[in-house]
Amino acid sequence: MFRRGSSFEVNAHADDAGETIINRDTSFQGTVKSGSGIRIYGTFEGEIETTGTLIIGKSAQVVAAINAHDIGVAGTVRGNLSAKGRVEMFAGGKVYGDIEAASLRIEEGALFVGQSLMKDRSSQPYLIEAPDVDAQAGEGPDSQ
Repeated sequence: MFRRGSSFEVNAHADDAGETIINRDTSFQGTVKSGSGIRIYGTFEGEIETTGTLIIGKSAQVVAAINAHDIGVAGTVRGNLSAKGRVEMFAGGKVYGDIEAASLRIEEGALFVGQSLMKDRSSQPYLIEAPDVDAQAGEGPDSQ
């Protein structure tokens, strides 16, 4: 489902015993909180919170407020996404809502309708001092 080389590539040898999976024939309404990964291939409505990776598969229909470490979207999401790490949207993936993340990657063929906010990964905000406009007013070739 995901392109080779993607950071969300499925590892067939990985131990997925800790993952929460909502299969294609499953509908869920409510809140899911997890300390590990979550994969959604079915229908979900509510809130999702995980310190792991959230994968929204091609067949998934999600209406939710989402907070995860990393998020991969190949299906459809209606709601706001917040990731401490990155959000990757794959071809065919759709997000109708705002995205807040440290990194955002959108493949050709994905649809994003909303606003994005890129977060600094460091905990300390940094400020850039604006130049003093008055001090520069008398400088330059046109100032004579």
